[in-house]
Amino acid sequence: MEDYVVGLFSKDIKTMDDLLLHGLQDMYYAEQEITKALPKMIDLATNRDLSQGLKNHLEETKKQIERLDQVFKKLGKQPSGTDCPAIDGLVKEGDATAGEVEDKSVLDAAIIANAQAVELRHPDRMGRRTRPR
Repeated sequence: MEDYVVGLFSKDIKTMDDLLLHGLQDMYYAEQEITKALPKMIDLATNRDLSQGLKNHLEETKKQIERLDQVFKKLGKQPSGTDCPAIDGLVKEGDATAGEVEDKSVLDAAIIANAQAVELRHPDRMGRRTRPR
């Protein structure tokens, strides 16, 4: 267990540039995973407003990936992600929760709760950056 090193405490982060790159890779990975999870949530949502809100968020997330691509390019780096167990766990938990709910209104509430859990964790990792409106 002592050899297991996670995230910001990994051995490959030695400089501020390394730290910046790691943070960008973490964000890139999270945005990619969110774009994979949102279509499933959209398909499961029964409320039209919820479904539309999730579709809008998917488009916004794709724009975030484009912005991150530009940042990687400016840094002369290839866009890539680094595994983020927190996002993976939240997505997995959301999938499991949705599979357990039969009542449509409860399912929509579960989708909202799961989306909020991802978004609450997501900006914290990004240094509380704000998204353009």
